[in-house]
Amino acid sequence: MSTTGRYAERTVVADDFLAAGFAARATVAAGRLLLDLRTQHEDGLAPGGAKMAQLGRTWSGLLLRNRIRARYPRDGVLTGPDERAPDELRGRRVWLVEPLDAAEEYHGPGDPHWSVRLALWERERGVVAAAVAVPALCEVVCTADREAGWRRPSRAPGPRPRVVVDTRHPAAFARTVVRQIGAELIPMGSAGAKTVAVIQGDADAYIHSRSAWEWGDQALFRVAEAAGLQVTSVADAHPSRRPQGPERGAGLAVICRPWLTRTLLTAFGAHGIRPAGAVPGQRKGARARP
Repeated sequence: MSTTGRYAERTVVADDFLAAGFAARATVAAGRLLLDLRTQHEDGLAPGGAKMAQLGRTWSGLLLRNRIRARYPRDGVLTGPDERAPDELRGRRVWLVEPLDAAEEYHGPGDPHWSVRLALWERERGVVAAAVAVPALCEVVCTADREAGWRRPSRAPGPRPRVVVDTRHPAAFARTVVRQIGAELIPMGSAGAKTVAVIQGDADAYIHSRSAWEWGDQALFRVAEAAGLQVTSVADAHPSRRPQGPERGAGLAVICRPWLTRTLLTAFGAHGIRPAGAVPGQRKGARARP
């Protein structure tokens, strides 16, 4: 590679690193705003319930968009879920904004499992930087964590793996698979909060139902991979057998610690759900076992 090529590569990495840091700071600021709104509600100065969540989502979204436009005025902005894809905008770079993930948890009394997400998409590269904040737990993770040489210590495998699933609409066969491998089931709200729970070591895996907002999922996956987790997309060979419900027909993804990946994929394989692509860490050309 030429000297110019090496310089260009270093520049790209530096840009991604700076964008991830910006995303982390912005999500923390939005989280503080959302926490302040909850405090105002507790003091009787703001509405509660769904109105509070709607107000919080609006204010958080405005804060994030204003910060993006001030720092990166030429970049596009999409607030998800959005019917459009980033490549439908003419800009080379588009910021993907999720101002409040899990509104019901946000306005629920004492539930900390809601999150704020921000990611940068680039044409021909996809999501290159992302951050997820769980404000009520004072936690934020971003794709710059690994590049910065910082990484959370991996918890030693315990007697029972801990697997988080969606509180209201868990992924198809998720509860069955968790029982099959003898794991502990942990219901949780926000997709961002569940991903952060695995990164922080509060859980060992997250069985994720792919959402209608594909790019929001990609942001979660990038943050998880940057933290050293393995992300594997899986697909049902017989979709008609899936249980009825909001998750029917949706693709799945397994986000987990490397030592648990094979166990979960084997358990899903018993239900005809196989890896949709290459399994992380698997030798090229090798076939995944059910």
